[in-house]
Amino acid sequence: MSATVSPSRRLSFGHYEVDLQSRELRKHGIRIRLQSQPFELLVMLLERRGELVTREEICQRLWSADTFVDFDHSLGTAINKIREVLNDSAAEPRFVETLPRRGYRFIAEVVSVPESAQGVSPTAQLDSARDADEPKRKKATSHRLIWATASILVIVIVIVISGLVTWRSFRHHPIDSIAVLPLASLSTDPSQQFLAYGVTDELTTNLAQIRSVRVSSHTSSTACSSTQKSASQMARCLDVDALVEGSVVRSGDRVRLTVQLIDAASDRHLWAQTYDSQLTDIITTQREVTRAIAASISAVLTPKEQARLSQPHPMNPEVADLYFKGSYYLSKLDLDRAKETFSEATRLDPKSAESWAGLADACHHRAANGGGSADIVQARDAANKALEIDPSQAQALMVLGILSFSDWKPTESEAFFRRSIEARPSFAMAHMLFAVTLAHSGRSEEAIQQAKLASALDPVSVLTNSMAWHAYFCARQYDEALRIILGVLEVDPAFGPAYFRLHISWEQKGEYQKAIDTSVRGRIVEGESPEKANRDVAELRAALASGGARGYWQRKLEILLRDRKPDDRGGFSPIARCYMRLGKREEALQTLEKAYQLRDSRLILWLPAYEEFDPLRSDPRFQKILHGLGIS
Repeated sequence: MSATVSPSRRLSFGHYEVDLQSRELRKHGIRIRLQSQPFELLVMLLERRGELVTREEICQRLWSADTFVDFDHSLGTAINKIREVLNDSAAEPRFVETLPRRGYRFIAEVVSVPESAQGVSPTAQLDSARDADEPKRKKATSHRLIWATASILVIVIVIVISGLVTWRSFRHHPIDSIAVLPLASLSTDPSQQFLAYGVTDELTTNLAQIRSVRVSSHTSSTACSSTQKSASQMARCLDVDALVEGSVVRSGDRVRLTVQLIDAASDRHLWAQTYDSQLTDIITTQREVTRAIAASISAVLTPKEQARLSQPHPMNPEVADLYFKGSYYLSKLDLDRAKETFSEATRLDPKSAESWAGLADACHHRAANGGGSADIVQARDAANKALEIDPSQAQALMVLGILSFSDWKPTESEAFFRRSIEARPSFAMAHMLFAVTLAHSGRSEEAIQQAKLASALDPVSVLTNSMAWHAYFCARQYDEALRIILGVLEVDPAFGPAYFRLHISWEQKGEYQKAIDTSVRGRIVEGESPEKANRDVAELRAALASGGARGYWQRKLEILLRDRKPDDRGGFSPIARCYMRLGKREEALQTLEKAYQLRDSRLILWLPAYEEFDPLRSDPRFQKILHGLGIS
């Protein structure tokens, strides 16, 4: 039943209290930082406790009609921020409940906190007390004078100390973290947006190579800047000390790049400069910009970093255009166009390490999303060519790290990832993919550490943060893995890869109906019609209804075996998992041995991860497989 909360300055729920006047959230009286937009959304939910607050109502109140934002992304981010500070869960909510595709509801009890009474004694009572106890009054007056004098001295000391601290802070505010906001394209030609994107990405990449500075990823910087926020709000969103912003405009083969550095704490401009160059020298110019920014924040450059950023790097203008376009397509996971564009760039300039690395990354993503073995071969070849030109090319090293792991070479994989991170310390995707390989090698503590680093560098990216699921799932922290993947889908319900992970999570928790529903939603997101998606899982629904958990696993096994093609060389781990759920140990071992003989590349992912295989871990046959995978 809904309950409208009566007007009050303060609202209390659980251990939390919201002050509507100061716009603050507290827990046990201690202030908790919550950005303005999530706070306003929380207030809206509290004011209508127990009622459905629709997505349309939220949009009308929090986003004006002339504000252009990705509403689904912004709303999902705001809800996640609320759940994070309230330690709430989308799966098992205590405060904020999601009503899919409709809106949200605040489900906890909300209490209006009454204002403290301010009592005033009657004048007659004061007069009576004064006449009856004059000596005590004089003594009290003396004490009050002493305390007043002491209070004034304390206030003076506090003012002096505060002024000194403020002066020192103003005089020296260290900047240890930075974000490059998307540079504005001042051209009326829509195709020049690729140039602005590419210059922003390249500048972010250059800064990310400096070990003494933490640099937010291009993905998160773009997402935060897409909403209308002040510089300080964006800095809080990205958890950085300073922001780089500016513009780029092209005329023929001439490029003008205007860049400024803003201190987030004071909103002061620390540095600004305009650079005019040929498009041929755009990469060299960005290295010059990077050195200037580093100098302006007193960042310490190692001799190696200084040498790299001082090295000229001319690039064919046509190749530069293609490289920037390919990077844009890759960021949008438009993998076919990314591969085609990078391929053309390498054809025009076979010595472009960046283009080869981009091609390697595009092919690796294609392989990971259902591509064939040809993509894996091309990804490896392209990465190796990039490293022949530039042995410290971080993107190429990252690709070889994940490919080596899939090729059952975890030691070699780790070496590639460490070289990638050494070359670009703030490379969020390298940290996260490294976390995935560590997690599936049984090194959970290190995996979680790397995942946290990646999420700090790229806090808004659904692609990066969805992969953190692996670190917690493999560590058997199933509730945290579920919270992460539900959070990803709150931000972007159309992110297809998240549905597989959510499906596995529901199965692991024994929530088979939710697992089936998740599978349907994932199929629809990938383009299937709702009718076909529901028809394909009808057998599982029926089996669950009639046979419970055992019926579910038995039918799932039958479907997996039925749908296999004679030449399939992968997909054995899910089959073996079904056998173990059904208590068929020997069949499971035989399936895993066949996967090992056929070199199923995903065997290394799931053999150490699934708890269903725990009873097999002491078996010599299982140990032999683990040893062959390089993770025993």
